[in-house]
Amino acid sequence: MSAHDMIALLEGHRSIRRYQTRPVDDDTLLTIVRCAQMAPTSCHFQAYTILRVNDAAKRAMLADIAGGQRWLQNAPIVLLFCADLYRASAFYEDIDPRQLQNTEAYTVAVIDASLAGQKALIAAQALGLGGVMVGGIRNNLSAIANAFQLPKLVLPVFALCLGYPDDQPAKKPRLPMDAVLKEDAYVHVSDDARIQDYNRITERYYRERGANDEKLRWTERCGESLMDSHRDSVGAYAREAGFLQRN
Repeated sequence: MSAHDMIALLEGHRSIRRYQTRPVDDDTLLTIVRCAQMAPTSCHFQAYTILRVNDAAKRAMLADIAGGQRWLQNAPIVLLFCADLYRASAFYEDIDPRQLQNTEAYTVAVIDASLAGQKALIAAQALGLGGVMVGGIRNNLSAIANAFQLPKLVLPVFALCLGYPDDQPAKKPRLPMDAVLKEDAYVHVSDDARIQDYNRITERYYRERGANDEKLRWTERCGESLMDSHRDSVGAYAREAGFLQRN
């Protein structure tokens, strides 16, 4: 793949939620996971674990927890990415286990899992697959921990659904670059105008896509999503699982 092709792949990202019935063979999956393992990782900790979900009942449970996201049941491949400090607690030598309970260790594990997931998705896209990351599984982490027999210091972060695309949705517009790329200081004087322009762009996008709700502006949709979130229990579960016991 040329540099031009890689840039086109990255700039052409779309979340794919509908898949062909064509299966994904094991060699392809293993290639994807090998690529995920090459993601950057703080201090070489590799503080994540990936669970492949094949069991139909567990897939149905994930879909129900995520608010009925049926692609968790229908996708040829479902991978559950977990932040994992259990491996560190079990195998790191000469450590004070309290260090695994601070905010930095939690942050490292979540970032490691996220980088591995992104790498997996890019590898899958390069191989002709599509996918979507599902954060809705965090609606009930305790149920997932019980179902998947997760030990302490393991926290599910998101699921990644993969398969050969049976849909090609329009590319969702991103914020203007000036709103996210700043130089030397967080200068936000012009951000109001930028965000209002972006609101008009997203409103047009959702209307053309046939959105059937009234909240089409980016600021409206994100505000509604934030206030509708049922994930206040994530912090409680994280502490119950042994994370975030210390500052």
